[in-house]
Amino acid sequence: MRKLFYSIIGCTFFLTGMSGCNKFLDRAPLSAPATGTFLNNENEINVSLTAVYGSIKWEFGLVPYQSGSEGWTDLAILRANELGEGTFDTYNAHPAAIWSFAYTTIQRANTMLDGMVKAKSSVAPATYNRMEAEARVLRAWAYFYLTAMFGDAPLITKPLQPAEFYNQKRAPKQEVVKFIYDELDAASQSLDWMPTVRGRVSKSVALGLKARTALYNKDYAVAADAARQVIDKSGLSLNPRYQDLFTRSGQKPNAGNEIMLEILYTDALAGSITYLPLGNCSRAAGGQSGRFPTQRLVDQFECTDGKRIDESPLYDPQKPSKNRDLRLKYTVALPGDTLSMNNTTFVYDIYKSSTSFKNADGSWSVKGNADYDNAFGPAKSGVGYLWTKYTMTDENVFLAKVSFILMRYAEVLLTYAEAKIEQGQLDATVTAAINKVRQRAGQPPVPAAIETDQNEMRKLIRRERTVEFAVEGFRWLDIRRWGIADLVMPGKVVGIAKSPAATPPVPNFKKTAAHDLNSIPDYTGQLDLRYTRETRFWTPKLMLLPVPQAERDINPGLTQNEGW
Repeated sequence: MRKLFYSIIGCTFFLTGMSGCNKFLDRAPLSAPATGTFLNNENEINVSLTAVYGSIKWEFGLVPYQSGSEGWTDLAILRANELGEGTFDTYNAHPAAIWSFAYTTIQRANTMLDGMVKAKSSVAPATYNRMEAEARVLRAWAYFYLTAMFGDAPLITKPLQPAEFYNQKRAPKQEVVKFIYDELDAASQSLDWMPTVRGRVSKSVALGLKARTALYNKDYAVAADAARQVIDKSGLSLNPRYQDLFTRSGQKPNAGNEIMLEILYTDALAGSITYLPLGNCSRAAGGQSGRFPTQRLVDQFECTDGKRIDESPLYDPQKPSKNRDLRLKYTVALPGDTLSMNNTTFVYDIYKSSTSFKNADGSWSVKGNADYDNAFGPAKSGVGYLWTKYTMTDENVFLAKVSFILMRYAEVLLTYAEAKIEQGQLDATVTAAINKVRQRAGQPPVPAAIETDQNEMRKLIRRERTVEFAVEGFRWLDIRRWGIADLVMPGKVVGIAKSPAATPPVPNFKKTAAHDLNSIPDYTGQLDLRYTRETRFWTPKLMLLPVPQAERDINPGLTQNEGW
């Protein structure tokens, strides 16, 4: 019967097309879920819970969806045009995959939660309650993404009978959000602040997810309260070295326990790898660069005096990496930077056919530069920049096992600060939370002159989130909740100067009040001097992803989002 159960949890019975399960279902028609013959003891429950954890690794091409989604925003591009271009339809594979991944997690959690009841008397109460709580948090995790990306969504809280597969309706978003809050409140009561095993959820994660959900739904009091509990009671702190968060060796000690939830890769399985570093890595270092940052991201990083580049006397357009927030170096590669990627140390350059490489004996040699002349490199396929975050890892990028972070303590701090700012509650706790993140990055504290100015603090926290979490999967959601997607998405994708001898001027951040508030640089009049890529488009329907057409073909009762 275990074999039967594994076959079931390996398929997404609801809303995935069921193509991978057709042969199995043809051989063994079912009239009821298989939970009644499994989950008889703690070990079997734990096996099922492990399957739920496995289902939150949402990837395309071995790249986490959260990271890949950055290419759908103004901060990044993918080698091939994707959702960011704004011209996709209801048959696009990415919305279909995200919908499928979410409901796989939900189905596995529901199967476990329903089936484990029969073993309750044979499992220690604290252990039983903890495992149940972990599954409920992971189910809530899936529902967060469904509401954030699709809006209304079918709310399924138990294994479905076959007759129910095709008649589910979308519940209103607020009903699902309330379910998330209630689930996380209940689950947090049975969890410790720290996880029992690294990679598992904890009370900190449960309340962190509640804070994230509330922030994205503008329930600011709820967000602030949940985040404050983590700040006051969890014992978490920031890793003192920002760069250590994104390399495998730096992640292992997890200083401060800042990494709260992550996708882990193991040495025990040769196939347990991530292609995130490979796909972002320099061509000169042997990588397969296919995802690139844009100028808009680079220009959001402050100078070391804490001022935006259009306001700082320290900014030199001819030496843009000088006197900048250190997070820039550990997020984006600029020409002239010395990088270490794929066990190769070299000087990044897009303007010359050769560059310097460090030899094993410490000497340097000049060799051919694929970042300059490769058709898929950053000069010819991107807009002149490379990612260093998750890419400057001390591994062979073809076999990388650097964890991808799903939640970390810096998010809790900035969520708390933003929620308080939006309520107009500008007290010392707000500046303290922001200052912890800024000072770790070597930036000066919040200026005293703006501590009680809601608009200036709103401007600061939005810029802080942008530079702190670039390529971690927040931007697609942030530009929608801030109401600026229509400002940042349309138009040409803009990059670095085409020639270092013709430096473009500092862009205008004050085209409108909204541009200033959200630190959106305008490059009007500069496009001939800069690398550019495709022209992107924006329509209001892009606020949400479409319900995949294949799901509506299976279940005609599923409504579609407006405009699709």
